[in-house]
Amino acid sequence: MPRPNNALNKFMILALLQLPAAAMAKTSDAEQPIHIEADQVEIRDREGLSIYRGNVHIVQGSLRISGNEIRIRNADQGLQKVTITGQPATFYQLTDLNEEISAQGQQMEYHSSTGLLILERDAVLVQRDNRFTSEHIVYNTQTNVVKAGTDENKAPDSNATPPRVTITIMPEKTAPETRATDANGTPPIKPNTEKK
Repeated sequence: MPRPNNALNKFMILALLQLPAAAMAKTSDAEQPIHIEADQVEIRDREGLSIYRGNVHIVQGSLRISGNEIRIRNADQGLQKVTITGQPATFYQLTDLNEEISAQGQQMEYHSSTGLLILERDAVLVQRDNRFTSEHIVYNTQTNVVKAGTDENKAPDSNATPPRVTITIMPEKTAPETRATDANGTPPIKPNTEKK
């Protein structure tokens, strides 16, 4: 079995470092070792393609990616595209503020040139406890913009009901109010300042 060359190994490592949410990923993750587990690995050196199949898990620091198959395509300029499929495919990472970012779908694609993370079928994106669910979600990791709903690039099916988008936005967490009290533990009476 031929050994993969060092250039492709470097491309694979660079590719993993630039996976979704790289714009806000935990900085220290890039300094951590990459651990990959899969039932099968296929490296097509000339094509700049590496394929991981069967219960695939990739871990690097706080980064966790899993799926049935992960394909990483590279070119001379570096990472081009990462495709993750699964039942579901999952992505998880912490930011430098220790906020969680997670995503899942039957298929995920990350395009490095645009910074777009595209989630398809049973798609879920969670940021800071805010949750987006749809059949199609596009998340721009460079601008932090989320678009969900019908895929504009696909012809609409006139017989099908368009997919709905569900969004859950959690309220901002604020410090509890402290109420001043007098010596008896009773709140002071506020003066009436209304003008008559």
